Amino acid sequence: MRILLVNAHGDPAVGGAEKHVADLAAELTRRGHAVDLLQAFPDAGPPGFPGAREVVHSRHWRTSEVRRLRNHLEDVVVPLRPRVREVVASRSPDIVHTHNLPGLGTGTWEICRRLGVPVVHTLHDYYLLCPRVTLTRPDGRACNPGLFCGLRSRRLGRSGEAVGDVIGVSRYVLDRQAHVFPDARRHVIRNPSPTEHVASIPPGERLRTVGFIGSLTHVKGVRALLDVAPELVRRGCRLVLAGSGPLEPEVRAAEARGEVSYLGSVAGTEKAAFFDACDLGVVPSLWDEPAPYTPLEWLSAGRPVLVSARGGIGEMMDSWSGAIAVDPTPEGIVSAVDRLLEPVTWRHAVARVRRPDSPVAFADWVDKHEAVYESAVAHEERKVERIAGTGGLRSPIG
Repeated sequence: MRILLVNAHGDPAVGGAEKHVADLAAELTRRGHAVDLLQAFPDAGPPGFPGAREVVHSRHWRTSEVRRLRNHLEDVVVPLRPRVREVVASRSPDIVHTHNLPGLGTGTWEICRRLGVPVVHTLHDYYLLCPRVTLTRPDGRACNPGLFCGLRSRRLGRSGEAVGDVIGVSRYVLDRQAHVFPDARRHVIRNPSPTEHVASIPPGERLRTVGFIGSLTHVKGVRALLDVAPELVRRGCRLVLAGSGPLEPEVRAAEARGEVSYLGSVAGTEKAAFFDACDLGVVPSLWDEPAPYTPLEWLSAGRPVLVSARGGIGEMMDSWSGAIAVDPTPEGIVSAVDRLLEPVTWRHAVARVRRPDSPVAFADWVDKHEAVYESAVAHEERKVERIAGTGGLRSPIG
């Protein structure tokens, strides 16, 4: 097949959706498909990506306030971007698979409909419902959609009928946004287990080091971790953080007080060394995470992990042997750590960890995407045959 993957960013270091796209592109290419990538913002792209990579904007929203504001405005205007139309038309894909759409917009779906190209969309977050994509306020509190959010969501959803198949990385994220795709075939394809973070050494015989890796933001529970850090020190534990984000100054201040260790952003061998250096992972998210990769990384590294079982995570906890549900508050985190400081409880927690069968799970993950693509193409072909049989015409390209 000729497959066009569409996402706001291309570099897998940006986040889970980008890792998802990069992994999918690499394996689909290995299986003989012709895969191209259309992304909104300039970055390094997926390492070793063999296909054509097209970038819509010359400036990144993180470095351009004008571009950031235009992103929000265009979420309401929902333009049919000539550049997107040009790329789709010139590549002539059999299928367009869209992911995160800031900087591109759902007008992409309408462009594909007019060109007669079937669309598959994967839901990684709540972009279609919330400008911050998390359904929370900046401080992590739940947010009730207001007038602007409702208008924005209705505008973004106008082209939802152009999506033939919608995939959720969890049942939760799919059900929350299913109304945007009234006629789409629905699928749940959960993220596969990573293979690159298998630790070279086991956790310690007792709990000494708790690790967090990810965005340093309120919604990821970083403020709660900083609040609890002095209590961990008093218990003989060390909190190590890796990542970047708006709370980095507060993390550095805590490090200066001797309460935490901060490594900055880590990748490659540094990331592997980070997992090796920790006994326990913690993912204390305040928002309804659809299906993060991070708990799977901790388990693949052979570490127990404390996880806030909100959103899509709750439906996966039973299959994550070694994941421990935790209330993402300072009190909840301290209580969980206190239990794990008991030698017998700690040994049991470590023994429960089961590294997922990564190669098999990954192959199955790609198989499921191929099956959705094949079904979508076949459905489009049948639709064209029905139109031709009744003497109808496709919508003109606009």
